[in-house]
Amino acid sequence: MAPSFCASLLLSLMLAILLICPTNARLSMKVTEDVLKEICSPHEDPPFCLQALKSDPRTPFVDLVGLTNISIHLADVVMNKTFAMIGPLVNETADPKLKVQYDLCYQLYDSNVAAIESAKNAWKAGNYLIIIDMAEGCLTDCSDCEDAISIAASSPLAPKNKEVSHYCETMLLVSRRTSGD
Repeated sequence: MAPSFCASLLLSLMLAILLICPTNARLSMKVTEDVLKEICSPHEDPPFCLQALKSDPRTPFVDLVGLTNISIHLADVVMNKTFAMIGPLVNETADPKLKVQYDLCYQLYDSNVAAIESAKNAWKAGNYLIIIDMAEGCLTDCSDCEDAISIAASSPLAPKNKEVSHYCETMLLVSRRTSGD
């Protein structure tokens, strides 16, 4: 009886390892140029996505999990710079309607700056679905901000907001690939 129990236990353990390893192997393989192109192909601006991911010197040496971290970092940097730019726009704009619209963008970015901190924690926990949700929310908020500032003939916020949108889309695509979604 003992030998068959040991054999069953050993067989079960080997089966569990075989089922877990392909998933971990997919996540732990270094990201190739072809993988970057696959990730970026559905992006609104694929060259932007590729250039953004390649701009980090760690990219050639990371796996999908590391690439997710890079995409979060890139979005975090540009989001915080844009957020810092919006405060003075709210205070210095003479047009009362535009001031309200900038204030809306300020509130949206305030929420996204907090959300990106949650995304960092989700990355540490390996919860890529939270990162996907955060990136989708960021895209929605960027669209809402774009709509809000469209009342102005031109706004210095428009190109920066578009840039944040591109970085959030990049983070979304990388996170989807990492989660297997």
